[in-house]
Amino acid sequence: MNKLFLSLSLILAILFTNSLQAQKTLTTKTAQVRFVAVDDNDIDAINKVAVSRLEPNGKLSFIMLMKDFHFDMKSMEEHFNEEYIESKKFPRGFFNGQITNINTVDFKKNGKYPVNVTGSMQVHGVNKAIQATGIIEIKNGIAKANAKFTVRLKDFGIGGIMIKMVADKVNVEVSATYQ
Repeated sequence: MNKLFLSLSLILAILFTNSLQAQKTLTTKTAQVRFVAVDDNDIDAINKVAVSRLEPNGKLSFIMLMKDFHFDMKSMEEHFNEEYIESKKFPRGFFNGQITNINTVDFKKNGKYPVNVTGSMQVHGVNKAIQATGIIEIKNGIAKANAKFTVRLKDFGIGGIMIKMVADKVNVEVSATYQ
């Protein structure tokens, strides 16, 4: 009886280990992060070279250079980097979080899976708790994640007299296709 139990336990351990190894960390170097001012559509910038990592346990991270945000108007880009975000002093933005319902996503089956994300976003040297909902779409074995949320610039210490005249709230859209 002990040999049978030991054999079954060993087989289950091997199967469990193999299934864990089958899941892999997904990454991309071309995640897109876009922000648009809530009250002023002229303030619209996109970063197309953010790096993101999604681990099998739902840990999610993004890192981006702030100077990689691009605006239609070059002068807005200069103001953004020099006056508002101070990209020489605060060159990177980060997000580290967790997809709290990662177990509902079947990475082997085509479909759209709603996800809940919690974590901490750092911009302008300030960390702020973030909660967002999103979608992970699986299509032919490729995972694509999308999320939208709104942030207040003053929560990240971004301000000044111009923010009062331009915008304090921005809608953020995140999109990542993982390999």
